[in-house]
Formats: sequence, structure tokens, C-alpha cells
Amino acid sequence: MANCQRFSDISVSERILNSLFLLSIAIGYLFSLGQVFFTHQGRDGQPGLSIDDIAIAYHGSPEQTRLAAAINGPMAGNLKSPADKTVILDWIASGARQAIYQTQVAPILQRDCLGCHSPASGMNVPPLTHYEQVVKLTEADRGASIPSLVRVSHIHLFGIAFILFFVGKLFVLCDIPVWLKRMTIGVPFISMLTDILAWYLTRETPDFAYLLVLSGGLMGLSLSFQIGLSLYQMWMPAVWDARVQVIAGRAMSLSGKGLLKFYGRLKGMPGITLAFVSELSSHEQVQFLQTSFKRSLANAAVMVKNRLPADWRLF
Repeated sequence: MANCQRFSDISVSERILNSLFLLSIAIGYLFSLGQVFFTHQGRDGQPGLSIDDIAIAYHGSPEQTRLAAAINGPMAGNLKSPADKTVILDWIASGARQAIYQTQVAPILQRDCLGCHSPASGMNVPPLTHYEQVVKLTEADRGASIPSLVRVSHIHLFGIAFILFFVGKLFVLCDIPVWLKRMTIGVPFISMLTDILAWYLTRETPDFAYLLVLSGGLMGLSLSFQIGLSLYQMWMPAVWDARVQVIAGRAMSLSGKGLLKFYGRLKGMPGITLAFVSELSSHEQVQFLQTSFKRSLANAAVMVKNRLPADWRLF
């Protein structure tokens, strides 16, 4: 443990670099929470994000289609007006007939959706350029497909694992109990793996959406704890120590000279005079007092040790 590096051992430049990295990760995590909200909210037809929205995103809903789930949820903001959403939902409910599509639905999709949902965009989203493509999305929503989950899984595993590794690498410099440090480092990795596993489980059984939310929340809490404590121990103790040194220096400038003079007389050291003390800086005065006090304690310990019976020795 004596050779373990702590935040107090690193330079100010390293602290600035580490702090900016941790703050960037923290801000990025907040944006990721916003991404989750805007991607999944409203899928159950109600405003806000709920467990049902999460379950529908991965398991699907036999009561609505993929197109309805999209315009009720993450794509709702892309439509110009609520009336447009009503037109599309009514068209789906009436059987998604091609004649109505051409006159009422297609103009809305061309205006608001084809910027992304077309082959020309190059985006990995369902195309909505022709009736045959759109009508496939009016079938019952079966949730996320296995290929899409596999694609997102490998991105999350590679990306988030790197983030957790570097944040944890800095967190090991914190001065906290070893058991707490080891647990805090391991929890986000376990939570990440559990979260990804919960995607596949929720796809089969919607009740596993609770496990998905729990594991994601646990990873967020542990990551926040690592970032917060790392930033605190990087800067706050240093600020506190600096204030203590300033206060101690001022106190020594007022009373240290008298204390040292008294100590010199008590020990019979004529060299410790007021003139000698006056030449010492506040920092040197503090160091001198500390050294003298430690020497006195050591002498007292030896004296007590020698006077105790052999079977009572405590040192």
C-alpha cells in the first residue's frame, strides 16, 4: 500500500487533464440519458418515459404497429402538427389502404420523414419512399430485431467498456477503503453486462424491462460516484490543505516565536533564542515544532517501554 499512488501525488497538470476528461464523460452521460428519453418516450401513447415504453421498445406491442409506435414515440417531434399524426394513425387503423396513402399519408411522409428514411440518406433506418415499404411497418410491432440488438450490443460493449476502464483507472487513485473501491469499480461493468443481457430478455418477456432499468440506473449511480469522488479528492483536499497551511503560518507568526523560545529554555538549549527564532520562516517553525514533538514522543515511548514489566510490553 505504501507504493500506491494517490491523487495527492499527481501534478496540477495531471489534475487538470483528468478533471476535464471526467467532466466530459459526466456531461456525455447526461446527454445519453436525454437520448434514452427522446428515443423511447411516448411509445405507450402517454407523455413521458415509463417502464411500458421500455418494454415496447424491446418487446414490441401487439396492440400497435411499428409505424404507430414510432410516431407516438421518438418520431413524434418530426411531424409538423398533431393533426398529421392523427391522419397516419387513422390510416393504419382503417387497414392501411393504398388509395388513402397516396392522397393523405404520402405527402406527410415526403415532407417530414424522407430526409432520413430514404436510401439517399445512407442512414440505417427503414425507408419510407414507397407504399410497399411503408405498409410493412403497419404490421404488429414485434420489438427490436436480433440483428439490431447485436449491432447495438457490440457498440455498447466496446465503447462503454473503454469509458468505464479509464474512469476506473482514475478512481483507483482515491483514498478510500479497499473493499469499497473494488466494489465500486466492479459494479458498473457488471451492470453494463446485465443491462445488455436485459435487452434480449425483455425482447422475449416484457417484465424484464424492470431489470433493464435497474441495471442501467445502478451503472449510472456507480459511475457518478466514481467521477464525483475523484474530482473531490483531486481538488478539495489540496485546497483545504492550503488553507490549513496559511492559517497555521499566520498562527505561528503570532505565537510560534514565543513557543519555541519557551521550548528552548525548557530543554536547556541556549541556541534556541528569540533572535534565532526570528530568522525562521513560518514553515520552518512548524517543521521544527513537529520534529521536536515527535522526538519527545519517541523518548517518552522508550521510557515507558523500559519501565513496564516484560509481559506488559506494548511496543
